Amino acid sequence: MAAVVQATAGIGFALVLSPAAFALLDPESAIVAVTALGLALNLLVLFAERRRPQVVWSEVRPFLWAAVPGAACGVVALRALPKPALQVAVGVVVVAAAALRAQALRRAVPPSAGDPRGRLAVGFVSGTLTTSAGVSGPPLALWLAHRGYGAAEMRDSLGAAFLGLAIIGGLVLAPVLAAAGTDIDWGALAVGLGCVVVGHAIGSRVFARLKGERFEPLLLAVVTAAGAASIVAGLL
Repeated sequence: MAAVVQATAGIGFALVLSPAAFALLDPESAIVAVTALGLALNLLVLFAERRRPQVVWSEVRPFLWAAVPGAACGVVALRALPKPALQVAVGVVVVAAAALRAQALRRAVPPSAGDPRGRLAVGFVSGTLTTSAGVSGPPLALWLAHRGYGAAEMRDSLGAAFLGLAIIGGLVLAPVLAAAGTDIDWGALAVGLGCVVVGHAIGSRVFARLKGERFEPLLLAVVTAAGAASIVAGLL
């Protein structure tokens, strides 16, 4: 289900999967699972659809540069904060940001020119969330929506950004996970990979039939629902 959502809307894999992963696994193992499977999914989105990706690199590159120090800060937060607190905090921020963007969409606020400092801030926050909560997409998605990009540009730019974040997160987390002695369930990851392949095949076909004006409302609905799920999981 998580792969279907992201292959359709460009976001949602970690947002859907993370609450379940955190509920079933310890925080370190959950981050490994979400990061590894997300890496596979975004490779499929960018390179397995027989088309040329429409990545807005002028947005994605600053995101990734700023995500490097953010990922390091996220490791500190992961080890210092209790799991429920992370889930609730991320969920509240996600829902609030989505509500603000939905309000701007209803008012037909024109696209923003985009402050370079804003890109760096978004990248830093996304990097922090990558290694702390496994949910890096909302800041990126809301920024790209505010910039006024089309559906394919948003989806592919998110895919490229998520791919870079997965690599950054993996490199930052590797020594921490090794020191903690985190066990990786390779069998479960293999099953998850199979689900990702099937989910991408379904979601990519849905996206191809999705009208452009319906893309952002769908994206906001996914962000809001997943943020609410993160809050509920943290409270429970």
